[in-house]
Amino acid sequence: MTISIATILAKMEAELRKARAADSPQRVREHVAAVRALCDLVLEEEEKREVPSVSLPEAATLLIQQGKGERVDIGDDANGPSLFDF
Repeated sequence: MTISIATILAKMEAELRKARAADSPQRVREHVAAVRALCDLVLEEEEKREVPSVSLPEAATLLIQQGKGERVDIGDDANGPSLFDF
């Protein structure tokens, strides 16, 4: 389910109006907390859109391509280039 940003902004405006009309500091805090939650919702939605999705096979291909031709320095304490060289 997707909620448009315009809908969320309208809800924020309504909460701000309620906060301005509130009769106690506690009620103001409640409405401001609702605005904060709505802000977080918008920011999280934007983060999800910005993160490119990569399928598992594509990620494996990228990792394999990045690792081609690279030698790993195994140090002086190692017995050989393989895990099975003892």
